[in-house]
Amino acid sequence: MSTGNLSAALSLRTFLEECKAEGDVVEIDLEVDPHLESGAISRRAYETGSPMPLINNPKGKDGPEGLFRILGAPVGVRSDRETRYARFAKSIGLPSNATGHDIIQKLIASKKAQPIPSVKVHDAPLKEHKIFGDEIDLLKLPVPKNHASDGGRYFLTYGLHSVQTPDGKWVNWAITRCMVIGKRQLTGLVDVKQDIGAIWAMWKAQGKDTPWACALGVPPAAAVASGMPLPKFVNEPDYVGAITGVPVEVIKCETNDVVVPAQSEVVLEGTISANETADEGPMGEYHGFLFPAKKSPQPVMTVNAITYRSNPIVPIAVAGRAPDETHTVWALSICAEILDLLQQADLPITKAWCPYESQAIWYVVQVDRKRLVEMKTTPETFCRQVGEIVFSSKPGRFVPKIFVVGDNIDPSDLHEVVWAEATKSQPQASDFFFVGNYPTYDLVPYATHGFNPHETKAKVVRLCMLPAEFKTLDRPWIEASFRASYPEELKKKVQDSWLAYGFGENPVNL
Repeated sequence: MSTGNLSAALSLRTFLEECKAEGDVVEIDLEVDPHLESGAISRRAYETGSPMPLINNPKGKDGPEGLFRILGAPVGVRSDRETRYARFAKSIGLPSNATGHDIIQKLIASKKAQPIPSVKVHDAPLKEHKIFGDEIDLLKLPVPKNHASDGGRYFLTYGLHSVQTPDGKWVNWAITRCMVIGKRQLTGLVDVKQDIGAIWAMWKAQGKDTPWACALGVPPAAAVASGMPLPKFVNEPDYVGAITGVPVEVIKCETNDVVVPAQSEVVLEGTISANETADEGPMGEYHGFLFPAKKSPQPVMTVNAITYRSNPIVPIAVAGRAPDETHTVWALSICAEILDLLQQADLPITKAWCPYESQAIWYVVQVDRKRLVEMKTTPETFCRQVGEIVFSSKPGRFVPKIFVVGDNIDPSDLHEVVWAEATKSQPQASDFFFVGNYPTYDLVPYATHGFNPHETKAKVVRLCMLPAEFKTLDRPWIEASFRASYPEELKKKVQDSWLAYGFGENPVNL
């Protein structure tokens, strides 16, 4: 599967070649049933930090060159600590040993960089095979059912929808799930509070169906951009260029004017109905739950053509207990957005992180205490500033809880975050609640299944610092730990002598 000079960020196949060379791909040639088995393999790979499963022979695949192979856990994490975030890092052009904070800084830098317009091409491997009209039968394809209680088989869980405004000026690429409901029909979440829904509403206001395409096996950087809560009217194709430093190639669909990444593996194209709906759901979600009764009417998507390259690969995200793509890609993209917002407001925030264990619900921000003390502010004033900026923003819709920690706490180390919260966060006094005109996200389980589900939900900034840390750099305590309780020369001696003491190996912190 030669990919020429394309980088891992711009080609799924280059990405897989590089990951395979690092031992991070397992090719499965046994027949695997897309009914639950491919989902079960993927879930176990996520939860154990195992290599990505590339399922070469799913039951129902249409011949050696046909539709399609399945790739599980495309942006899960590795068990190796040094390269834990390698899949996300490679997706945006960073080395395999990049840290989570490196990834967030790259996303912010890309957002601030000059957008690089996409380049339209007229041919690509994507056009090697074409199916039109009544020749299409989605029901015969190995579309996976990922959880036993899912409402159906989900074609897109990690790829992108492409739509554009009626005037053609705004091209939006968005990740949102879609489920097979007929030979040529799917349905998926089209939320008018999100960009794909806003564009759909523009076409509906004109009494027209929305021209649409669904691209699978897209360049990894395109998948990342599609999952980010970017500002309205930002063209995702141009943002992909900012991430990679080169224009992303796009190609026009066969039956409409929508453009998709030219390096896609499979593209479905057609329309999103302005009026026809069908029940969608339920599906296992990012919070780790599946509510069997949760269905909603969503617009019907009709497929008029399928184009694909030989022996194509369709990545899937099997959402559930962390970490999967909803935590790696989506939550870290939100971190980048809120960190940028807080820094633009000149607040002394140095890092932001979402502990994967929190299922994309906790967001931790780290404070530069020197600048904090210089502000001569109070804990309440500062926390209210943080909450107002984040909770009022577009990404803030997805952020219900913010934890504020000092600069001696690494936000990406849950061990440290829990220590700070347990010892410094005083119930009620350290909690600053926000209720009112703040955008909320009802997929959080307690929003619809908690206390008073029909009332406005509160959001909270939880201060995990003591009041003294706002007044002076001289903390009135000393941390009792290896890193803080001993002279540097003694720590070095202990580390250098660890094996001589009789320990079996040099350890890493728990």
